[in-house]
Amino acid sequence: MLTVEKLDEIGARLETSPRKSLAQLAQETGVSESSARNAVQLLHERPYEITLVHKLNNTDREARRNFVNWYLHGVHAGEIDPTLILFSGEAWFHLGGLVNSQNNRYWSAENPMLIQEVPLHGVKVGVWCAMSATRIIGPIFFSETLNSQRYVTQILTPFFEQLSDYERTYAFFQQDNASSRTANNSMHCLQSVFGDRIISRGLWPPYSPDLNPCDFYLWPMLRDKVYGSNPHSEDDLKEMIQNVVFSVSTAELQRVMNNLFDRCDACLLAEGDHFQQLL
Repeated sequence: MLTVEKLDEIGARLETSPRKSLAQLAQETGVSESSARNAVQLLHERPYEITLVHKLNNTDREARRNFVNWYLHGVHAGEIDPTLILFSGEAWFHLGGLVNSQNNRYWSAENPMLIQEVPLHGVKVGVWCAMSATRIIGPIFFSETLNSQRYVTQILTPFFEQLSDYERTYAFFQQDNASSRTANNSMHCLQSVFGDRIISRGLWPPYSPDLNPCDFYLWPMLRDKVYGSNPHSEDDLKEMIQNVVFSVSTAELQRVMNNLFDRCDACLLAEGDHFQQLL
């Protein structure tokens, strides 16, 4: 039975060491694990996942502040149209290939000795997109790690074909600082279309997925919806990715880009450090 004194003890232990497992908590306080679970519910405690982020040094924080200040100043001064910034990114989507033993059960009175064959190398699909406040360009699929040559031929060339004349003339293009993106041939290709309207090395801060809508919105949303549909083949996977991307409304994109302003303000408030706790 959980007494008031035992609840107080459990609450105190959680406050001192909030990363305890229920098993540890039960062992330390001398109650069963089910009682420990009841206790944390009575104390209105909830388990939260820990988000892994890159450790930022002073140079990283300064780079983040510089980008945010450039962006906010440009928008407020009318030098940058926030609806004409194309944020880009890539992600890998895996199809099966892994069996979670905790989620694959076969209930029987006797062991049926079942096995499940899986491929040695699971099928995966590379996806690249660019998104603004008005639309998503892509998905553009690829199958190999992108070096500078593949980036130009497999990504940038089909991307340019989908740009409107207005975007070619006025839009800014953002990319990360990977060597394949900032190699001379990649930059020359981008400059032939966007001129000096490129947000990349020297302006885009490293370790900043929290400032890129592809990273903080598009990929998590896609994974939730695509994997929730349980694709069974590579073609299924690609079709589901396309369908989800095509279903994103302009209103949703505008909401995401408005959220970017909140993130920029939070980044400055955190002096360039991680700011999720401020959102």
